[in-house]
Amino acid sequence: MAKKKTALASVPNKKGLAVCLKRDWQLYFLLIFPILCVILFNYAAYPGLRMAFMNYKPAKGYEGSEWVGFEIFQKIFRDKDFIRALRNSLVFNFLDLIVGFPMPIILAILLNELRYPMFKKVTQTILYLPHFLSWVIIASVALNLFKPSTGLVNIWLMKMGWIDEGIPFLTEKWHWAVTYELIYVWQTMGWGTIIYLAAIAGINGELYEAADIDGANRWQKIWNITLPSIK
Repeated sequence: MAKKKTALASVPNKKGLAVCLKRDWQLYFLLIFPILCVILFNYAAYPGLRMAFMNYKPAKGYEGSEWVGFEIFQKIFRDKDFIRALRNSLVFNFLDLIVGFPMPIILAILLNELRYPMFKKVTQTILYLPHFLSWVIIASVALNLFKPSTGLVNIWLMKMGWIDEGIPFLTEKWHWAVTYELIYVWQTMGWGTIIYLAAIAGINGELYEAADIDGANRWQKIWNITLPSIK
């Protein structure tokens, strides 16, 4: 009896799958395109990874290039600047986490607290635009803004009388680190702000109404409702 029940139970599943394919064939057809993109960009590129283990020459191609195994990796690890490059990468990733993570949350809360919808939409759009700019364009803009002698920032600071000579924003390591971090936050915080604003929009409004009845101010509502709700 158990075998018969198992066999009978499997029949509706097959029929159900066929019915779903026939009913929603357009949706399954649309799945072909993202699946092809995944295969193309995630798996079709794998054969090219062997380049890391070869003394690759573009003119000779894969077949003509010499296979060297881990020789290139050994050369990189022995390089005198490898530890410095690794340390700098870890430091900047840590700074990105410390500075870049809370900024979208703070900005989303500030935008959510604005009382003028039109101003809120315009501000949100302006802050989101840098997300669409490539790093090549951002680097070009940063170069024109922060040049020591002809950059707009240094020219403005000198005209205001705050500095006597240009600040080396892009040539001195500490100034460059701060400049890079600020540019990174400026370029990425708009995208995160949209995500957190969507999360804030999903918070039940009755919670804020109850807080108003209890006499909570705006900071108390942010701390006790908004932040825990988007957590």
